[in-house]
Amino acid sequence: MTEENAIAVTKYRLAKCVFTTLYESGSIKKSELKTLLAEAVQKYHLMIGELEIGSIAREKGYTG
Repeated sequence: MTEENAIAVTKYRLAKCVFTTLYESGSIKKSELKTLLAEAVQKYHLMIGELEIGSIAREKGYTG
């Protein structure tokens, strides 16, 4: 993994933690969480993020 990739993964993981905390506190809806996570994946160009989004969506029953 390059340093650039490592930084991107770190930023994605931080964003994911923030978005999940917002969802769990009731500040955002499920659909907003999914949208924010998908946008973070696109911004940081992460394949692992795309896999996680799909897995989370199936696990939590997200639609849309």
